[in-house]
Amino acid sequence: MSFFGDLFAGRAAQQAANYNARLSENNKKIKDMEAKQIMSVHNDFNLPKFDKTVEEIQGTTRVSYLTSGAALEGTPITALYANALELETDRDIMQFNAENARDTKINEGIMLQAEADLQRFRGKVAKKASYYAAGQSLLNTGTSMKSAGFI
Repeated sequence: MSFFGDLFAGRAAQQAANYNARLSENNKKIKDMEAKQIMSVHNDFNLPKFDKTVEEIQGTTRVSYLTSGAALEGTPITALYANALELETDRDIMQFNAENARDTKINEGIMLQAEADLQRFRGKVAKKASYYAAGQSLLNTGTSMKSAGFI
């Protein structure tokens, strides 16, 4: 390849790498927004809806016991307590799942940023390699001209 061709190829490789890096960084931003959205939906929609359902379940159970004439002691209170524990466990699982989904998106974003950094590094290496190739091309041309007797 010629001197100018080597330089052009290195520059083009660096531009392509920078473009790919920008794409990866844009995808990272999307992952970060998805992570925020996951927690926002969880905290602003899912948890309040779940809490309302818990109150309805516990209220309905309490009213059922009271309308049947049972006092809120002994078995009914034990059942309400067991029900509350199970519902709280479900709430904790929901919280864990939301945080896990958020953390997965954050980790995907971190990997995309690492990919962007790697792309930029590859572009710099390709550009530097093109300088060496261009220098080699000049040396070969000079050597050829000297052996041909032009220099």
